[in-house]
Amino acid sequence: MEHHHEHQEAKQQLILGLILNGSFTIIELVGGLLSNSLALISDAMHDFTDTIALSLSLYANKKSVQKPSKTKTFGYKRATIIAALFNAIVLIALTFFIFYKAYQKILNPEKVNGMIVFIIAVFGIIFNGIVVLRMWKTKDKDINIKSVFWHLLEDALGWFGVLVAGIVIIFTGWYIIDPIISIVIGLIVIHGAYGIIKETLDIFMLAVPEGIDIDDITKEIKKIHKVKGVHELHVWTVGSNHYALSGHILVRDMKISSTYPVLYEANKRLKEKFKIEHTTLEFECEKCKRICY
Repeated sequence: MEHHHEHQEAKQQLILGLILNGSFTIIELVGGLLSNSLALISDAMHDFTDTIALSLSLYANKKSVQKPSKTKTFGYKRATIIAALFNAIVLIALTFFIFYKAYQKILNPEKVNGMIVFIIAVFGIIFNGIVVLRMWKTKDKDINIKSVFWHLLEDALGWFGVLVAGIVIIFTGWYIIDPIISIVIGLIVIHGAYGIIKETLDIFMLAVPEGIDIDDITKEIKKIHKVKGVHELHVWTVGSNHYALSGHILVRDMKISSTYPVLYEANKRLKEKFKIEHTTLEFECEKCKRICY
């Protein structure tokens, strides 16, 4: 039920983001055409790529709950991980493009209509800010949402920077402030995108999920009555907030039916304390001969 609730919450946020971002892209494009502003038209194209990123994430969100098959026994839970990695790479590529444009503007500052920029920036902050605030609390629960969050945060920060630049330009005519702010915002966004790429690659490398300690799991299982040891523990991420574990539990020599209470208690503790719901546990006794394959 918890995973279902988180999935629905993520879906609603992605739909909201898609509607608002798509709407603002149209507003920005019309504003750019009416004001003959190449900068606004270019940014409209940038927002259009964000709309594509949102669409991809929404599709991945839907795909991730598709039932397992004979060839994909874990289902499509990693669809959201793939979407997050793709979005983060695109985000870094777009940021470097912004760096390039900023560099050109520093060398050859362009005259900007500060008032039009100011008005469009206000709308940009409102549209992107609403979605960013909605995603703030849940971004750490779903890496797919986190990748979209950074896309939209880049836009929100970008428009805040444009707002500041617009005010400075109106009162001082100092046009170079625009590319300087863009570079600062770009550095912040790259930091966030790098974190997403690192996290997704860790998932594909079957790394232990962040916040879970193998030693803590071992100690917790060894507290269970009749358990004498734990080894061959493996913990990995199947999908966003969906963890799996496999391991061997050493018990005294007993019937298979007698191991059920131990198995029940182990799964209960793993779920309650570590949020691990998918487990494969093998029992061994001291007299058992360990077979290596």
